[in-house]
Amino acid sequence: MKRTLFILALTSLSLFSNAQFFRMGLKGGISSSNVKFSKATITDGANQYIVEQGDAKLGFHAGLFARVQIMGFFIQPELLFSRSQGEVMLKDVTLNDVYNEMQKFNKFDIPVIVGWKFGPARVGLGPVATILISENDGLKDKLADLTNQTVKNNFRSATFGYQVGVGLDILKTLTLDLKYEGNLSKLGTGITLSGTDYSFDQRNPQIIMSVGFFF
Repeated sequence: MKRTLFILALTSLSLFSNAQFFRMGLKGGISSSNVKFSKATITDGANQYIVEQGDAKLGFHAGLFARVQIMGFFIQPELLFSRSQGEVMLKDVTLNDVYNEMQKFNKFDIPVIVGWKFGPARVGLGPVATILISENDGLKDKLADLTNQTVKNNFRSATFGYQVGVGLDILKTLTLDLKYEGNLSKLGTGITLSGTDYSFDQRNPQIIMSVGFFF
């Protein structure tokens, strides 16, 4: 599935390159994201742990974008490498300790924004496909350390969501974007501790700020 989504993104950019009113460029920026999930309780014999959402953290993204514009209507596909992260709070109920751990994700994001342009300003929305490349899960590592047992996280290799936002084009060269990304599918479905599954709905919404330059 990862390979299929990646090929579709490259094919879309290639097809758009032959379209009229086509432009292409580089873009990058920062994001504020958190690891959002339902509160979960995990038990290990006499010990009990509560997992909760922590604070949002900064990430970044960079890659290619294209735009096809006819009159005021535009379609803008993008292919971006991104790193997002968020804080997770792990409470040891037995010892009354709290640990703040980080979950970090390296991914390819493939949004396709459809919208309307009013002079230099734009509004748009559209779907986004995300391919997970790698992760660094502090929650999994901390639970393994506290329990001395095998812990497995259940992240999905590909997820789908949506983006909605506004933009501004300056001097036909510079483009600015502010978008919100929500999730239509789960990033993760929980934790497996020594063969026992603890299920919770885990997602990774973002506020995204980008700067782009047309070729």
